[in-house]
Amino acid sequence: MFAWPAAVFLLLIYIAGPVFAPPDGPVPTWVYLTISMLANGSELLAAVIILRREGYSLRFHRALRARIHWRFPSTWKQWGMAVLVFILVFAGIKTLGALTPHIAAWADLPAWMPGFLNPSLPYMDIAEKYRDVSLPGNIPFLMITLIFRSFIFNIMGEELYYRGVLQPKMKGVFGRWAWVANGFLFAGKHAALFWMIPTLIPVGLGLAFFFDPLGSLPLAILAHWIGNDLDLLPEMIMAVFGSSG
Repeated sequence: MFAWPAAVFLLLIYIAGPVFAPPDGPVPTWVYLTISMLANGSELLAAVIILRREGYSLRFHRALRARIHWRFPSTWKQWGMAVLVFILVFAGIKTLGALTPHIAAWADLPAWMPGFLNPSLPYMDIAEKYRDVSLPGNIPFLMITLIFRSFIFNIMGEELYYRGVLQPKMKGVFGRWAWVANGFLFAGKHAALFWMIPTLIPVGLGLAFFFDPLGSLPLAILAHWIGNDLDLLPEMIMAVFGSSG
């Protein structure tokens, strides 16, 4: 259940992606966005299909909310634990993140790989990351990137599939340590971006812990969004609206 998404990402990124790349240049931004939405969209679709086959209505009734742990922590102790886990995840990302540039440099990533995915390259501002897109006044790009690609397809797709659907099933094999197995397998499913796996291990463990034992899919979604977009959001908004006048 983790292998097929990894295969989809590998196929789309390494087989389909280079077909659209210019000679000695990165894959165009719109191609990368399409690849990302297709891959994450397949996870979202798989989650919906599995829940429907289990007999759940998608009208968000009580049974479905209970199945996917759609609730926030209800006690101060749980919220305190959530804050502690978030801090530990952040520390793990900062510590293990030092490895990713070295792994990417060792792997000598191909020229068609988008620069914002290659941590061995010098820092890029938002204009350099999306240099083939005119950002000022480009509200459709802002919405596609942050709402559709990131929140709906990536965050909701991954959280609903890996946490909401798969993690409860994994208890039959791993028992109370299902969250640990889910976290490591979630990191491993990003094999297409293998240089990022060290940072994705604490991310996967944290998100899985938020879902269960803490029992909150919305908390996992919120943490996922903070990790993905919170630092990008102000820069993207300034690039789109700051120079539009």
